[in-house]
Amino acid sequence: MTDNTPATEPAVPPAASGATPPSAGKPAAAPPPRPARKSGVSPAVSALVVVIVLAIVLAAALFMQRREFLAAGREVATRLDNLNGALAQTRGEANQALALAQAQAGKAAALENALRDTQSQYVALEQAWQAFNDSSSDEVLANDVERMLTIASQQLRLAGNVSNAIVALETAQSRLARADRPRFASLQQAINGDLDRLRAVPTVDVPAQSSRIERLVALVGKAPLLAPDAVAPGMIAPGAPAGTAPAAAPVAPPPAAETLPADAAWWQRWRAEIASWPARSGTVLVRELGDLIRVQRVDEPSALLLSPEQALQLRSTLRQRLLSVQLSLLMRQPAIWKSELESVNRTLDTYFDRRSADTLAALNLARELTQTEISVPVPDVADSLNAVAALRAAGATGANTRGRD
Repeated sequence: MTDNTPATEPAVPPAASGATPPSAGKPAAAPPPRPARKSGVSPAVSALVVVIVLAIVLAAALFMQRREFLAAGREVATRLDNLNGALAQTRGEANQALALAQAQAGKAAALENALRDTQSQYVALEQAWQAFNDSSSDEVLANDVERMLTIASQQLRLAGNVSNAIVALETAQSRLARADRPRFASLQQAINGDLDRLRAVPTVDVPAQSSRIERLVALVGKAPLLAPDAVAPGMIAPGAPAGTAPAAAPVAPPPAAETLPADAAWWQRWRAEIASWPARSGTVLVRELGDLIRVQRVDEPSALLLSPEQALQLRSTLRQRLLSVQLSLLMRQPAIWKSELESVNRTLDTYFDRRSADTLAALNLARELTQTEISVPVPDVADSLNAVAALRAAGATGANTRGRD
Protein backbone atom coordinates (compact mmCIF):
# COMPACT_ATOMS: atom_id res chain seq x y z
CA MET A 1 0.00 0.00 0.00
CA THR A 2 1.22 3.59 -0.56
CA ASP A 3 2.06 5.53 2.59
CA ASN A 4 0.76 9.10 2.34
CA THR A 5 2.18 10.30 5.75
CA PRO A 6 4.44 13.35 5.25
CA ALA A 7 8.09 12.87 6.06
CA THR A 8 9.30 14.70 9.19
CA GLU A 9 12.33 16.88 9.10
CA PRO A 10 15.32 15.57 11.05
CA ALA A 11 16.01 17.43 14.24
CA VAL A 12 19.09 19.58 14.38
CA PRO A 13 21.35 18.29 17.00
CA PRO A 14 22.22 20.74 19.68
CA ALA A 15 25.69 22.19 19.79
CA ALA A 16 28.05 20.29 21.76
CA SER A 17 28.79 21.70 25.02
CA GLY A 18 31.94 23.77 25.17
CA ALA A 19 31.95 24.16 21.46
CA THR A 20 32.33 27.51 20.12
CA PRO A 21 30.17 28.54 17.26
CA PRO A 22 32.00 29.69 14.29
CA SER A 23 30.80 33.13 14.54
CA ALA A 24 30.05 33.97 17.99
CA GLY A 25 27.81 36.75 18.51
CA LYS A 26 26.48 36.46 14.97
CA PRO A 27 23.23 35.06 14.04
CA ALA A 28 23.46 31.62 12.76
CA ALA A 29 23.05 31.13 9.11
CA ALA A 30 20.07 29.04 7.80
CA PRO A 31 20.95 25.60 6.50
CA PRO A 32 20.52 24.91 2.80
CA PRO A 33 17.13 23.53 1.86
CA ARG A 34 16.76 19.86 0.95
CA PRO A 35 14.93 18.76 -2.11
CA ALA A 36 11.31 17.79 -1.45
CA ARG A 37 10.59 14.06 -1.51
CA LYS A 38 7.82 12.91 -3.94
CA SER A 39 4.86 10.93 -2.61
CA GLY A 40 3.54 7.79 -4.48
CA VAL A 41 4.11 4.01 -5.14
CA SER A 42 7.54 2.78 -5.48
CA PRO A 43 8.53 1.04 -8.70
CA ALA A 44 9.09 -2.24 -6.92
CA VAL A 45 5.58 -2.32 -5.64
CA SER A 46 4.18 -1.49 -9.06
CA ALA A 47 6.23 -4.19 -10.67
CA LEU A 48 5.07 -6.64 -8.04
CA VAL A 49 1.47 -5.73 -8.66
CA VAL A 50 1.89 -6.13 -12.42
CA VAL A 51 3.54 -9.46 -11.93
CA ILE A 52 0.73 -10.62 -9.65
CA VAL A 53 -1.92 -9.48 -12.17
CA LEU A 54 -0.11 -11.18 -15.00
CA ALA A 55 0.20 -14.32 -12.92
CA ILE A 56 -3.51 -14.26 -12.21
CA VAL A 57 -4.39 -13.69 -15.87
CA LEU A 58 -1.98 -16.37 -16.94
CA ALA A 59 -3.37 -18.77 -14.38
CA ALA A 60 -6.92 -18.06 -15.57
CA ALA A 61 -5.88 -18.51 -19.18
CA LEU A 62 -4.12 -21.74 -18.33
CA PHE A 63 -7.19 -22.92 -16.43
CA MET A 64 -9.49 -22.13 -19.33
CA GLN A 65 -7.10 -23.69 -21.83
CA ARG A 66 -6.84 -26.83 -19.70
CA ARG A 67 -10.59 -26.96 -19.43
CA GLU A 68 -11.02 -26.65 -23.20
CA PHE A 69 -8.28 -29.19 -23.75
CA LEU A 70 -10.02 -31.65 -21.44
CA ALA A 71 -13.35 -31.09 -23.23
CA ALA A 72 -11.70 -31.54 -26.60
CA GLY A 73 -9.99 -34.67 -25.33
CA ARG A 74 -13.31 -36.08 -24.12
CA GLU A 75 -14.95 -35.28 -27.49
CA VAL A 76 -12.04 -36.86 -29.35
CA ALA A 77 -12.28 -39.90 -27.09
CA THR A 78 -16.03 -40.13 -27.75
CA ARG A 79 -15.49 -39.86 -31.47
CA LEU A 80 -12.76 -42.48 -31.31
CA ASP A 81 -15.12 -44.78 -29.42
CA ASN A 82 -17.82 -44.23 -32.05
CA LEU A 83 -15.35 -44.81 -34.85
CA ASN A 84 -14.13 -47.98 -33.16
CA GLY A 85 -17.72 -49.20 -32.86
CA ALA A 86 -18.49 -48.37 -36.49
CA LEU A 87 -15.26 -49.99 -37.54
CA ALA A 88 -16.11 -53.11 -35.57
CA GLN A 89 -19.60 -53.23 -37.12
CA THR A 90 -18.12 -52.69 -40.57
CA ARG A 91 -15.66 -55.47 -39.98
CA GLY A 92 -18.51 -57.76 -38.90
CA GLU A 93 -20.56 -56.91 -41.97
CA ALA A 94 -17.51 -57.34 -44.17
CA ASN A 95 -16.90 -60.74 -42.62
CA GLN A 96 -20.53 -61.72 -43.24
CA ALA A 97 -20.36 -60.49 -46.82
CA LEU A 98 -17.12 -62.37 -47.32
CA ALA A 99 -18.67 -65.52 -45.88
CA LEU A 100 -21.74 -65.10 -48.12
CA ALA A 101 -19.53 -64.50 -51.14
CA GLN A 102 -17.53 -67.60 -50.32
CA ALA A 103 -20.75 -69.60 -49.96
CA GLN A 104 -22.05 -68.28 -53.28
CA ALA A 105 -18.73 -69.03 -54.90
CA GLY A 106 -18.97 -72.57 -53.55
CA LYS A 107 -22.49 -72.96 -54.91
CA ALA A 108 -21.41 -71.55 -58.28
CA ALA A 109 -18.53 -73.98 -58.38
CA ALA A 110 -20.91 -76.83 -57.51
CA LEU A 111 -23.28 -75.72 -60.27
CA GLU A 112 -20.45 -75.52 -62.75
CA ASN A 113 -19.39 -79.02 -61.79
CA ALA A 114 -22.98 -80.26 -62.16
CA LEU A 115 -23.22 -78.53 -65.54
CA ARG A 116 -20.00 -80.15 -66.71
CA ASP A 117 -21.27 -83.52 -65.51
CA THR A 118 -24.58 -82.99 -67.30
CA GLN A 119 -22.84 -81.96 -70.49
CA SER A 120 -20.59 -84.98 -70.32
CA GLN A 121 -23.63 -87.21 -69.75
CA TYR A 122 -25.45 -85.57 -72.67
CA VAL A 123 -22.45 -86.07 -74.90
CA ALA A 124 -22.24 -89.68 -73.77
CA LEU A 125 -25.96 -90.23 -74.44
CA GLU A 126 -25.71 -88.55 -77.82
CA GLN A 127 -22.77 -90.71 -78.71
CA ALA A 128 -24.63 -93.79 -77.50
CA TRP A 129 -27.71 -92.83 -79.54
CA GLN A 130 -25.58 -92.17 -82.58
CA ALA A 131 -23.84 -95.49 -82.07
CA PHE A 132 -27.23 -97.18 -81.70
CA ASN A 133 -28.49 -95.59 -84.89
CA ASP A 134 -25.31 -96.46 -86.67
CA SER A 135 -25.42 -100.00 -85.39
CA SER A 136 -29.13 -100.54 -86.12
CA SER A 137 -29.61 -103.27 -88.60
CA ASP A 138 -30.95 -102.83 -92.08
CA GLU A 139 -33.74 -105.20 -91.15
CA VAL A 140 -35.14 -102.81 -88.55
CA LEU A 141 -35.01 -99.94 -91.04
CA ALA A 142 -36.71 -102.04 -93.69
CA ASN A 143 -39.46 -102.98 -91.21
CA ASP A 144 -40.13 -99.33 -90.37
CA VAL A 145 -40.29 -98.31 -94.02
CA GLU A 146 -42.52 -101.24 -94.92
CA ARG A 147 -44.90 -100.36 -92.08
CA MET A 148 -45.22 -96.79 -93.42
CA LEU A 149 -45.81 -98.08 -96.94
CA THR A 150 -48.49 -100.49 -95.69
CA ILE A 151 -50.31 -97.63 -93.95
CA ALA A 152 -50.20 -95.56 -97.14
CA SER A 153 -51.57 -98.47 -99.17
CA GLN A 154 -54.43 -99.01 -96.73
CA GLN A 155 -55.35 -95.32 -96.79
CA LEU A 156 -55.52 -95.41 -100.59
CA ARG A 157 -57.44 -98.66 -100.99
CA LEU A 158 -59.89 -98.45 -98.09
CA ALA A 159 -60.62 -94.74 -97.67
CA GLY A 160 -59.15 -93.21 -100.82
CA ASN A 161 -57.40 -90.65 -98.59
CA VAL A 162 -54.53 -89.31 -100.64
CA SER A 163 -53.39 -86.83 -97.99
CA ASN A 164 -52.80 -89.49 -95.33
CA ALA A 165 -50.97 -91.66 -97.85
CA ILE A 166 -48.68 -88.75 -98.74
CA VAL A 167 -47.92 -88.18 -95.04
CA ALA A 168 -47.01 -91.85 -94.58
CA LEU A 169 -44.72 -91.85 -97.62
CA GLU A 170 -43.03 -88.62 -96.50
CA THR A 171 -42.39 -90.18 -93.08
CA ALA A 172 -40.75 -93.20 -94.71
CA GLN A 173 -38.71 -90.94 -96.96
CA SER A 174 -37.41 -88.87 -94.01
CA ARG A 175 -36.53 -92.09 -92.15
CA LEU A 176 -34.42 -93.25 -95.07
CA ALA A 177 -32.80 -89.82 -95.40
CA ARG A 178 -31.75 -89.86 -91.75
CA ALA A 179 -30.36 -93.39 -92.00
CA ASP A 180 -28.34 -92.49 -95.15
CA ARG A 181 -27.81 -96.09 -96.22
CA PRO A 182 -26.56 -96.55 -99.81
CA ARG A 183 -28.27 -99.93 -99.94
CA PHE A 184 -31.72 -98.26 -99.71
CA ALA A 185 -31.13 -95.85 -102.61
CA SER A 186 -33.41 -97.80 -104.99
CA LEU A 187 -36.19 -97.91 -102.38
CA GLN A 188 -35.87 -94.17 -101.83
CA GLN A 189 -36.21 -93.53 -105.56
CA ALA A 190 -39.35 -95.69 -105.72
CA ILE A 191 -40.91 -93.79 -102.83
CA ASN A 192 -40.11 -90.48 -104.53
CA GLY A 193 -41.87 -91.66 -107.69
CA ASP A 194 -44.99 -92.72 -105.76
CA LEU A 195 -45.03 -89.39 -103.95
CA ASP A 196 -44.92 -87.49 -107.24
CA ARG A 197 -47.86 -89.48 -108.59
CA LEU A 198 -49.93 -88.97 -105.43
CA ARG A 199 -49.26 -85.25 -105.34
CA ALA A 200 -50.52 -84.93 -108.92
CA VAL A 201 -53.91 -86.51 -108.07
CA PRO A 202 -56.82 -83.97 -108.11
CA THR A 203 -58.61 -83.70 -104.78
CA VAL A 204 -62.27 -83.16 -103.93
CA ASP A 205 -63.11 -79.93 -102.10
CA VAL A 206 -64.83 -81.53 -99.13
CA PRO A 207 -65.64 -78.28 -97.24
CA ALA A 208 -67.30 -76.72 -100.30
CA GLN A 209 -69.43 -79.82 -100.97
CA SER A 210 -70.39 -80.02 -97.29
CA SER A 211 -71.57 -76.40 -97.36
CA ARG A 212 -73.70 -77.16 -100.45
CA ILE A 213 -75.29 -80.11 -98.66
CA GLU A 214 -76.07 -77.93 -95.64
CA ARG A 215 -77.69 -75.38 -97.97
CA LEU A 216 -79.82 -78.16 -99.49
CA VAL A 217 -80.89 -79.20 -95.96
CA ALA A 218 -82.00 -75.61 -95.29
CA LEU A 219 -83.98 -75.49 -98.57
CA VAL A 220 -85.69 -78.80 -97.77
CA GLY A 221 -86.71 -77.43 -94.39
CA LYS A 222 -88.55 -74.42 -95.84
CA ALA A 223 -89.73 -75.49 -99.33
CA PRO A 224 -93.55 -76.02 -99.45
CA LEU A 225 -95.13 -79.39 -100.08
CA LEU A 226 -98.05 -80.05 -102.42
CA ALA A 227 -100.17 -80.93 -99.39
CA PRO A 228 -100.72 -78.06 -96.96
CA ASP A 229 -98.41 -78.17 -93.97
CA ALA A 230 -96.91 -75.77 -91.45
CA VAL A 231 -94.30 -74.52 -93.96
CA ALA A 232 -96.65 -73.95 -96.94
CA PRO A 233 -97.57 -70.33 -97.67
CA GLY A 234 -100.96 -69.21 -96.35
CA MET A 235 -101.00 -71.75 -93.50
CA ILE A 236 -101.18 -70.87 -89.84
CA ALA A 237 -97.85 -71.45 -88.15
CA PRO A 238 -97.82 -73.75 -85.09
CA GLY A 239 -98.37 -71.81 -81.89
CA ALA A 240 -100.20 -68.90 -83.58
CA PRO A 241 -103.09 -67.40 -81.56
CA ALA A 242 -106.56 -68.64 -82.23
CA GLY A 243 -108.61 -66.63 -84.68
CA THR A 244 -105.66 -65.86 -86.92
CA ALA A 245 -106.79 -66.36 -90.50
CA PRO A 246 -104.52 -67.05 -93.41
CA ALA A 247 -103.83 -64.17 -95.71
CA ALA A 248 -106.15 -64.20 -98.68
CA ALA A 249 -104.84 -63.79 -102.18
CA PRO A 250 -105.51 -60.36 -103.63
CA VAL A 251 -108.53 -60.29 -105.91
CA ALA A 252 -109.19 -57.67 -108.54
CA PRO A 253 -112.03 -55.30 -107.65
CA PRO A 254 -115.29 -55.70 -109.59
CA PRO A 255 -115.55 -53.60 -112.74
CA ALA A 256 -117.34 -50.32 -112.25
CA ALA A 257 -120.43 -49.36 -114.19
CA GLU A 258 -120.11 -47.54 -117.49
CA THR A 259 -119.29 -43.93 -116.95
CA LEU A 260 -122.16 -41.67 -118.08
CA PRO A 261 -122.39 -37.90 -118.25
CA ALA A 262 -124.01 -36.16 -115.35
CA ASP A 263 -126.99 -35.03 -117.39
CA ALA A 264 -127.77 -38.57 -118.67
CA ALA A 265 -131.33 -39.79 -118.43
CA TRP A 266 -132.36 -42.08 -115.63
CA TRP A 267 -133.12 -44.97 -117.97
CA GLN A 268 -129.54 -44.77 -119.37
CA ARG A 269 -128.11 -45.00 -115.89
CA TRP A 270 -130.27 -48.02 -115.07
CA ARG A 271 -129.30 -49.77 -118.29
CA ALA A 272 -125.58 -49.32 -117.52
CA GLU A 273 -126.07 -50.61 -113.98
CA ILE A 274 -127.90 -53.72 -115.18
CA ALA A 275 -125.22 -54.37 -117.80
CA SER A 276 -122.49 -54.43 -115.11
CA TRP A 277 -124.26 -57.04 -112.95
CA PRO A 278 -122.84 -60.16 -114.73
CA ALA A 279 -119.23 -58.95 -114.44
CA ARG A 280 -119.66 -58.13 -110.78
CA SER A 281 -121.26 -61.48 -110.06
CA GLY A 282 -118.38 -63.34 -111.71
CA THR A 283 -115.78 -61.37 -109.75
CA VAL A 284 -117.55 -62.07 -106.43
CA LEU A 285 -117.84 -65.77 -107.29
CA VAL A 286 -114.14 -66.03 -108.14
CA ARG A 287 -113.22 -64.27 -104.93
CA GLU A 288 -115.39 -66.52 -102.79
CA LEU A 289 -114.42 -69.82 -104.42
CA GLY A 290 -110.78 -69.02 -105.19
CA ASP A 291 -109.55 -70.42 -101.84
CA LEU A 292 -111.65 -73.57 -102.15
CA ILE A 293 -110.78 -74.69 -105.65
CA ARG A 294 -107.22 -74.95 -107.08
CA VAL A 295 -106.33 -76.57 -110.37
CA GLN A 296 -102.86 -78.12 -110.50
CA ARG A 297 -101.20 -81.03 -112.27
CA VAL A 298 -99.88 -83.69 -109.89
CA ASP A 299 -98.02 -86.82 -111.01
CA GLU A 300 -98.43 -88.61 -107.67
CA PRO A 301 -101.99 -88.38 -106.26
CA SER A 302 -100.82 -89.59 -102.84
CA ALA A 303 -98.75 -86.41 -102.47
CA LEU A 304 -101.99 -84.48 -101.87
CA LEU A 305 -103.13 -86.86 -99.13
CA LEU A 306 -100.23 -86.26 -96.71
CA SER A 307 -101.24 -85.27 -93.22
CA PRO A 308 -99.21 -82.65 -91.31
CA GLU A 309 -97.56 -85.44 -89.30
CA GLN A 310 -96.62 -87.31 -92.47
CA ALA A 311 -95.27 -84.06 -93.94
CA LEU A 312 -93.01 -83.60 -90.92
CA GLN A 313 -91.88 -87.22 -91.22
CA LEU A 314 -91.12 -86.70 -94.92
CA ARG A 315 -88.93 -83.67 -94.18
CA SER A 316 -87.14 -85.58 -91.39
CA THR A 317 -86.48 -88.49 -93.78
CA LEU A 318 -84.99 -86.11 -96.33
CA ARG A 319 -82.69 -84.62 -93.70
CA GLN A 320 -81.50 -88.09 -92.71
CA ARG A 321 -80.79 -88.95 -96.34
CA LEU A 322 -78.79 -85.76 -96.72
CA LEU A 323 -76.83 -86.70 -93.61
CA SER A 324 -76.02 -90.04 -95.27
CA VAL A 325 -74.92 -88.09 -98.33
CA GLN A 326 -72.52 -86.05 -96.21
CA LEU A 327 -71.09 -89.19 -94.57
CA SER A 328 -70.60 -90.83 -97.96
CA LEU A 329 -68.67 -87.72 -99.03
CA LEU A 330 -66.33 -88.06 -96.07
CA MET A 331 -65.92 -91.82 -96.57
CA ARG A 332 -65.44 -91.52 -100.35
CA GLN A 333 -68.40 -93.82 -101.20
CA PRO A 334 -69.70 -92.70 -104.60
CA ALA A 335 -72.38 -95.39 -104.83
CA ILE A 336 -74.13 -94.28 -101.64
CA TRP A 337 -73.62 -90.65 -102.68
CA LYS A 338 -75.43 -91.06 -105.98
CA SER A 339 -78.23 -93.33 -104.70
CA GLU A 340 -79.13 -91.06 -101.77
CA LEU A 341 -79.06 -87.91 -103.90
CA GLU A 342 -81.24 -89.53 -106.57
CA SER A 343 -83.75 -90.50 -103.87
CA VAL A 344 -83.74 -86.93 -102.54
CA ASN A 345 -84.24 -85.63 -106.07
CA ARG A 346 -87.24 -87.92 -106.67
CA THR A 347 -88.82 -86.93 -103.37
CA LEU A 348 -88.43 -83.23 -104.12
CA ASP A 349 -89.89 -83.71 -107.60
CA THR A 350 -92.88 -85.75 -106.31
CA TYR A 351 -94.00 -84.22 -103.01
CA PHE A 352 -92.87 -80.60 -103.19
CA ASP A 353 -94.50 -77.68 -104.96
CA ARG A 354 -92.39 -76.90 -108.00
CA ARG A 355 -93.94 -73.46 -108.34
CA SER A 356 -91.95 -72.34 -105.29
CA ALA A 357 -88.52 -70.76 -105.73
CA ASP A 358 -87.14 -72.74 -102.78
CA THR A 359 -88.26 -76.02 -104.34
CA LEU A 360 -86.67 -75.15 -107.68
CA ALA A 361 -83.42 -74.14 -105.96
CA ALA A 362 -83.37 -77.40 -103.99
CA LEU A 363 -83.99 -79.45 -107.18
CA ASN A 364 -81.20 -77.70 -109.07
CA LEU A 365 -78.76 -78.10 -106.17
CA ALA A 366 -79.62 -81.80 -105.78
CA ARG A 367 -79.01 -82.40 -109.51
CA GLU A 368 -75.68 -80.59 -109.36
CA LEU A 369 -74.57 -82.66 -106.38
CA THR A 370 -75.63 -85.85 -108.17
CA GLN A 371 -73.40 -84.99 -111.12
CA THR A 372 -70.42 -84.24 -108.83
CA GLU A 373 -67.76 -86.96 -108.65
CA ILE A 374 -66.45 -87.52 -105.16
CA SER A 375 -64.24 -90.47 -106.02
CA VAL A 376 -61.27 -89.92 -108.28
CA PRO A 377 -58.94 -92.71 -109.38
CA VAL A 378 -55.82 -92.74 -107.22
CA PRO A 379 -52.54 -94.54 -107.92
CA ASP A 380 -51.12 -97.17 -105.60
CA VAL A 381 -47.73 -97.58 -103.96
CA ALA A 382 -46.94 -100.89 -105.61
CA ASP A 383 -43.52 -99.68 -106.78
CA SER A 384 -42.43 -98.90 -103.22
CA LEU A 385 -43.77 -102.20 -101.90
CA ASN A 386 -42.01 -104.11 -104.67
CA ALA A 387 -38.77 -102.25 -103.90
CA VAL A 388 -39.02 -103.25 -100.23
CA ALA A 389 -39.66 -106.88 -101.19
CA ALA A 390 -36.68 -106.85 -103.55
CA LEU A 391 -34.51 -105.32 -100.84
CA ARG A 392 -35.53 -108.01 -98.38
CA ALA A 393 -34.88 -110.73 -100.94
CA ALA A 394 -31.42 -109.31 -101.66
CA GLY A 395 -30.69 -109.16 -97.92
CA ALA A 396 -31.80 -112.74 -97.41
CA THR A 397 -29.65 -113.90 -100.34
CA GLY A 398 -26.64 -112.09 -98.95
CA ALA A 399 -27.18 -113.58 -95.50
CA ASN A 400 -27.36 -117.11 -96.93
CA THR A 401 -24.20 -116.53 -98.90
CA ARG A 402 -22.36 -115.32 -95.80
CA GLY A 403 -23.69 -118.34 -93.87
CA ARG A 404 -22.31 -120.80 -96.45
CA ASP A 405 -18.97 -119.01 -96.42
